[in-house]
Amino acid sequence: MLPSKKILSLPIISLKEGQQIGFVRNIVIDPKAKAVAALMVDPKGFFKEQRIIPYNRVVSIGENVITVSTENQAEKATNLPDILELLKEKTAIIGTKVITASGKTLGIIEEFYIDTENGMISSLDISGGKIEGLFKGKASLKADDILTIGSDVVVVVKGCEERLELFTKGINDNVKSMIQVASQKASRKSQDLNRFWKKNKDAETNEDFPDDTDKPIQPVTAEISTSVTDNFCEGQNEEATNADKGPKDGLI
Repeated sequence: MLPSKKILSLPIISLKEGQQIGFVRNIVIDPKAKAVAALMVDPKGFFKEQRIIPYNRVVSIGENVITVSTENQAEKATNLPDILELLKEKTAIIGTKVITASGKTLGIIEEFYIDTENGMISSLDISGGKIEGLFKGKASLKADDILTIGSDVVVVVKGCEERLELFTKGINDNVKSMIQVASQKASRKSQDLNRFWKKNKDAETNEDFPDDTDKPIQPVTAEISTSVTDNFCEGQNEEATNADKGPKDGLI
């Protein structure tokens, strides 16, 4: 699949002559077939006048070049009546408004993609529309949903907006606000959980290591052994008895 803008200005090479016969100037669309009918060759190339290459004469379309078998594959438009009629219709896809069969405007076609194998249009890029307050920006629409490609509008099937593939940049402020609110709620819940677990952890720590600072200080009572008291009293009585007897003779 290649975007149409990528094909424009690609050089066209004839394989037999090995010459560049020009550049792609424009793409001719067959609206009924929803496909590329022909490529217009830039007259500034090999030819001096406008030439047309029917798409079924194209050998290949690559990233950098388009090939045809011979230079004779490019002809004047007057020699190709079917292509000439399409040129008169002036069907342009890019810049055309897209509406649904129910009358809902989806936006403007910004780009379309081509299956290079058969020239069929595969999808459209739509921008500038607004769908039910959610889509505002850019989205991709499958070509299967196209009903009519006209000169003024492209009509698509009813309800196809539900199948649009939205680009990230297409989410409007309402959706962004919803996402932001959800994120804030999730953040608050996470903070509440963290506080809850911290509170429980502190409570468990206090149970393992109780705080005794508020308990009254118990007085320390010194207990004196009864035997020590008795020995002290006997010593005092013995000293008193010796004092009453006085000193012995010859001794001071």
